[in-house]
Amino acid sequence: MQGGIEIAGLPPVVIPVFISNLGCPHRCLFCDQRQFSPPVQPDEIPLVVERFIDGCASGRSRRRILGFFGGSFTGMEPRFLRDYLEVTRGLVDDGHIHAAKASTRPDMVTEEVIDLLWRSGFEELEIGVQSMDDAVLAASARGHTSDDSVRACTLVRTSGMRLGIQLMPGLPGEGIPSFRRTVDEVLRLRPHTARIYPTVVLEGTALENLHRLGDYEPLTLEEAVDRALHAAIRLETQGCTILRMGLPQSPALKVASGPFHPCFGFLVRARAYRFMAARAISILGEGCRLVVNPRDVPELVGYRRGTARELNFSYSFNETIPRGTIRGDAAPESTCIQLQDILEYIL
Repeated sequence: MQGGIEIAGLPPVVIPVFISNLGCPHRCLFCDQRQFSPPVQPDEIPLVVERFIDGCASGRSRRRILGFFGGSFTGMEPRFLRDYLEVTRGLVDDGHIHAAKASTRPDMVTEEVIDLLWRSGFEELEIGVQSMDDAVLAASARGHTSDDSVRACTLVRTSGMRLGIQLMPGLPGEGIPSFRRTVDEVLRLRPHTARIYPTVVLEGTALENLHRLGDYEPLTLEEAVDRALHAAIRLETQGCTILRMGLPQSPALKVASGPFHPCFGFLVRARAYRFMAARAISILGEGCRLVVNPRDVPELVGYRRGTARELNFSYSFNETIPRGTIRGDAAPESTCIQLQDILEYIL
């Protein structure tokens, strides 16, 4: 297995290693541990990396990040954590990967842990904030508070590591005001990256029992899209990169109810362009031709071309137009609609 030569300018490739609930001290209301495959063991990781690089066309020419997902990485028993860290350090030293990242709970982040991660080649830690409303966290049996999230995120930021956060719109007890406050407080933490996973009801969970009893109602798909869009626009405006929106599709994922959609992230982006297109048409008049960057055309026309049909507009593309921008074909360049211009219409 050879590391290869990194080509500048290409985004990094993340090699995922799923540790499937290792380090999780208890079961949150929404989690079903039975729906996860067995965790990848430390001695299996080098082969996972080798196979990934061999199977990825640009795997040897891009920066490679080993990512530990699916559990609370820093909550593992010290002897298990040490084994994973030693393997990671060896892969970095041998040039097979450039760095590593992991996800964990807010109440399992200490200065000592961060120092261990640094010395083992880690450069980013994602914190499962989920909500900044203590009542929502308690109702979801998270076992930590918003203060724990602030402390953990502050430790990560001040250490020099990159900070990632994870949000779960639609948890029990969360309304729109609560979610807005969560986004407000998360913005103050200045994350580098974010994942937004609207709450879905999985089979076999305590949340499914609440749903059956009528004590919990998940968000509709439209509500989930709007909350994710509100958070995404505000985070991206601050310079935060949205890594993912919506749970990835998996044969093992058994959804009983809730806003799951295999193309959830695209629905969110298409919703944004629908708002922008409607705003542009209200300014420029019906029958106008909308112009976007060519890479934004799918989002403009919408899921199954729904936006193009509903708003009845024509469009063209221009590579000089910044992504996330719409302007009219005959309008001056100063007349354009951007993502931040539609925030007031969401939620």
